[in-house]
Amino acid sequence: MFHDHHADYHAARAEAEAIRAIRADDPVVAAVHQDLCLRYSGRVIAALILAGVDRIRRE
Repeated sequence: MFHDHHADYHAARAEAEAIRAIRADDPVVAAVHQDLCLRYSGRVIAALILAGVDRIRRE
């Protein structure tokens, strides 16, 4: 069974980076935090996809 033990960490970091991006006064700083948010979100999405594929294969 696939389980990404870091998914909770990545989800929390994605949320924190999204908040930082929204609150940033400088557009460059906002863009950096948005990029980090997207990277962490991508890891969470990948973990969800892999878990779903693993579940389907076990059926």
